[in-house]
Amino acid sequence: MFRKLSKASIIAILSTVVYVAGSSCSGTHAPSSSTGDTTNGSIGLLLAGGTVNISTLSYSITGPGGFTKTGSVDVSSSTTASVVIGGLPAGTGFTITVSGTSTDGATTCSGSAPFSVTANSTTAVRLTLDCHQAAKTGSISVNGTFNFCPSIQAISANPDEVLVGSSIALSATAVDPDNGPAPLTYSWSASSGTLTGANTASPSFECLTTGTATISVTVSDGDPQASCAAQGSVQVTCSGHNDAALLVPTATPIKHVVVVFGENISFDHYFGTYPNAAGFTPAAGTPVANNLSTPLDVTSGFAPLGGLDLLHNNPTAANPANGTSAINPFLLSGAAQAWTPDQGHNYKPEQQASNGGAMDLFPDFTGTAGPPPSAPPAASTKGLVMAYYDATTVSAYWSWAQNYAMSDNSWTTTFGPSTPGVMNLVSGQTNGIPTFNKPLSTFSTNHVTPDGNGGWSLIGDTDPLNDVCSTSTEQNTMAGKNIGDLFNAQGLTWGWFEGGFDLTVTNANGTTGCQRETDPTVPFPAGGNSADYIPHHQPFQYYPSTANLTHARPTGTIGTTDAANHQYDSHDFFETLAAGNGNLPSLTYLKAPAFQDGHPGYSDPIDEQSFLVKVVSALQGSQEWSSTAIILAYDDSDGWYDHQAPPIVNSSAAPADQLNGNGICTHGAQQRGAAPTTPLLGADGNPAQGRCGYGTRVPLVVISPYAKKNYVDHTLTDQSSVLKFVEDNWLGGQRIQAGGSFDTIAGSMSGMFSF
Repeated sequence: MFRKLSKASIIAILSTVVYVAGSSCSGTHAPSSSTGDTTNGSIGLLLAGGTVNISTLSYSITGPGGFTKTGSVDVSSSTTASVVIGGLPAGTGFTITVSGTSTDGATTCSGSAPFSVTANSTTAVRLTLDCHQAAKTGSISVNGTFNFCPSIQAISANPDEVLVGSSIALSATAVDPDNGPAPLTYSWSASSGTLTGANTASPSFECLTTGTATISVTVSDGDPQASCAAQGSVQVTCSGHNDAALLVPTATPIKHVVVVFGENISFDHYFGTYPNAAGFTPAAGTPVANNLSTPLDVTSGFAPLGGLDLLHNNPTAANPANGTSAINPFLLSGAAQAWTPDQGHNYKPEQQASNGGAMDLFPDFTGTAGPPPSAPPAASTKGLVMAYYDATTVSAYWSWAQNYAMSDNSWTTTFGPSTPGVMNLVSGQTNGIPTFNKPLSTFSTNHVTPDGNGGWSLIGDTDPLNDVCSTSTEQNTMAGKNIGDLFNAQGLTWGWFEGGFDLTVTNANGTTGCQRETDPTVPFPAGGNSADYIPHHQPFQYYPSTANLTHARPTGTIGTTDAANHQYDSHDFFETLAAGNGNLPSLTYLKAPAFQDGHPGYSDPIDEQSFLVKVVSALQGSQEWSSTAIILAYDDSDGWYDHQAPPIVNSSAAPADQLNGNGICTHGAQQRGAAPTTPLLGADGNPAQGRCGYGTRVPLVVISPYAKKNYVDHTLTDQSSVLKFVEDNWLGGQRIQAGGSFDTIAGSMSGMFSF
């Protein structure tokens, strides 16, 4: 007999072998008995009555050994059900599963129970079926308007490949088909790099790391009822190398400036006959330089000065004040004649040698007798000061001049030797001495001169106060700021790298500390050698803000502020470059160990060029080369003869001045109008005496992928023009001291570059 399912529950009675009862509620129904197969087990199924209409129940029996048995029970016209399921083998581990669904599909019932079958006996099993009814549903009527989403028509990246540190212009073009009430909005994102104007249609992307960057844009219509958006992307390539300096904004493509600051060479001393020399074939179109072979009129557009033979009929040879040293310029050739003694190059004698612009008293005031080994007889007199080299000795220099840019109109900022030269290179200011180791009035008159305001100007070589290697009896600090201070204020990397600065190194010959001394490759006469580190060549040691008086070694990344305070050894430069880790500072000043710095008396052109070739080769072979400018410059002329009279851009009436008379330095071969009658301001803000310049003409060569090729620049420049170039490139034209430092009036080096 069959009955309807009542209250979502069933009771199943296994009449013969298995009794099954099912219910979603608690409570059971007692089993009834029936007769079954006595050989194999069988079951009977009984349904309780109810209101849910289930027409069919399915069952599945599983047992040991993979036994299965399935079937169904038709309960469409019954409220109770009894069914006999036979053919069940005796044993344990059986399970019966019963399920069914109401005819309207709203209710589903299922349940299972384990049981065992005993041969020739009746087994009762109670089974509970859990019944679940589907959730009731309804409907709504929707009325609305259409919003058509934006469509991106084009995304562009121009260019799509740049070097790391460069920028790419992005643009997206989109339309709103239904011209909704709000304007389209743009939102850009990038997988790397930085975006400027990320909420505009045309932002800028800057590459920060090498590789491919995906740049995505979302364009939204901003509809207040139902805003929607379109998305698109473009890929760009950032090529090049990892280099921290590339990420720093600059006015030019130059990201590294390496200034190699040499010692004591006048322009004519290295380039007196350029490009004409025995065995040297200049490139076609090599321009004329203002030198002994082809003197030019600097006051009249560098027109050739006809009728002058400065090599064979020099005014120096005709001036009897030079005595037996009154000779014409002569050539020193090759390594055998490379070494010479040091010439005189103090502030006062350099002016006296110029002789009011006649340029004919160098033997008398700056000459020192030689000779170098196997030199012409003239070298044994003070006429040695008239000697010059050509491509047989300074071949590297002439080669660089052929392939890059050189200047024939660059000067020391003021007259005088090394220390004023390096001060003008990094600060453009040699006035102001706030601290010193003894009264300044007792300093040598070759080293300091009164500035007319109760202070002093530095005109000679003192040592930095309290540098552990300083040995001079005259030591001092300098007032004001230098380029290191300006770079530190902007978080830019920089460093001064000088040979011998690392006192922890022991040379192969056993010398160490402040006494480190490297033997030169070209033997000098006895007493010609010098310690690798020379304190008065290190300008930043004079300023308390940038000094490293104990020569502490770096504790952090080269070029950043740490224990070394940006002061390093030259070996630190080569090691940083070789590491290839992108940590070469933006600004590098490089000073060779003394035996390679070019200074006559303890260095020579051969050893100097060995160092320079090493520097240039290392940079040209590095990842930094593509964004580097090497500047070869000098601190002073050593007093070597140079035929060109200086232009005076800053006058002075200090006791040491002698250019135009006793205590007078007011005018010269002017190139840009009359010399100002009021000196530039000193460190205290008052016009300061003792800074007359320009002083003497020195070489200036730029080696760079951006340097003009085989080019001679006639622009009037000086040591502080290097400072100005650095300031313009990184600091937006900031200057050291308005109205006081020479960088405020310096000529530009930009003519030596092609940007």
